[in-house]
Amino acid sequence: MTLTHRERFRIRIFLVILAIGLIDGLLYSLNYGADLDAQLRGAVTGLLIVLPIGLWETWLSTAAIGRFVRRQRAAVTVLISSGIYLTSILFGLHTGAVLFDDADKAKGLLGVISDESFAFAVAISLLMNLIFQIRRILGPDVMVQFLTGRYHHPREEERVILFLDIRGSTAIAEQIGALRFLDFLNRFYADLSEPILETGGQIYRYVGDEIIVTWPMERAARNAGCFRLLQLAEAVIAQHAAHYERTYGTVPAWRAALHCGRVAVGELGDIRQEIVLIGDAVNVTARLVDHARATGEAAVASADLVRRLQIPSPTPMRRLGTIDIRGRREPLEVYGLGALPPNRSGMAAAGTASATDRPGATAASSRPSAAAADVAGSSQPIA
Repeated sequence: MTLTHRERFRIRIFLVILAIGLIDGLLYSLNYGADLDAQLRGAVTGLLIVLPIGLWETWLSTAAIGRFVRRQRAAVTVLISSGIYLTSILFGLHTGAVLFDDADKAKGLLGVISDESFAFAVAISLLMNLIFQIRRILGPDVMVQFLTGRYHHPREEERVILFLDIRGSTAIAEQIGALRFLDFLNRFYADLSEPILETGGQIYRYVGDEIIVTWPMERAARNAGCFRLLQLAEAVIAQHAAHYERTYGTVPAWRAALHCGRVAVGELGDIRQEIVLIGDAVNVTARLVDHARATGEAAVASADLVRRLQIPSPTPMRRLGTIDIRGRREPLEVYGLGALPPNRSGMAAAGTASATDRPGATAASSRPSAAAADVAGSSQPIA
């Protein structure tokens, strides 16, 4: 059985949490001495403490109960998660005391933990969940990248870039109002989160009704996750279509553009920092989504990307010809992707997909109007 990127990630995180519990337990065992029995007790107690925490952070947090907790206010989320951590700590200490028949610990709260240790456990639970909340705000990988200084000095990387925005967003916002539209966007992005993680993508930025996702080229080349994301996202939205229709009166449909290339990645800012991508590849992707918007295509990809990836089946493609992009010497060949979101939002329908068509054969060049194709390119990040 082949594990997905998301499953491998969960297993790694779970094993890291178990390792932390084991090490902490061995350190905790010094309270009982340095003999083998004390070390065994510490190791078992540490594992018992972190086992529920590991299950919560890796599997339950992405289930319905986890999504419910994440959608609460930050303070409520921290308190609920801290309660789970605290319960796990008490469970581990109590079970460890019972297993090792520790009569000396029959004092204080629950007969297995002193009041001072309980206060310490509460503080640790709150601190850990504040850290997890910060990690959630920054993104699963960004916090580690900041702490390790991976991009403290800019470096060049090859990335696959996806721009995805909601079709007919202006009309939807006018229909349901700005506040409900923001809630609509939040729900849409939340539903996309699992497909993004499943395909190994990294959320780079939210820009209003547009989300930008990237993949390291080597990862994308292994599993073509950028194409699979569109298929998984369509399945997820279809699964929740009744909720969208009932709550907002519409089901989101989107347009997407995919491209690849080398970008400069580095930290930017002083009192507020972020990790940014700068380069021609970012700007070309933005121009591609503009082209999709102008032509009514649901999803487009550059031939540069299509040539380099093993496209998952079924993904019908159609040659759309070439477009001129200001700042580039050569026209960019573009492909339309089939089997993608139907036209739910009232925008112009995309063309009918034909049989799968790979780049390489000669095709007639169809150029869009100058207003759609001659778009400006720059070297600054999309903001």
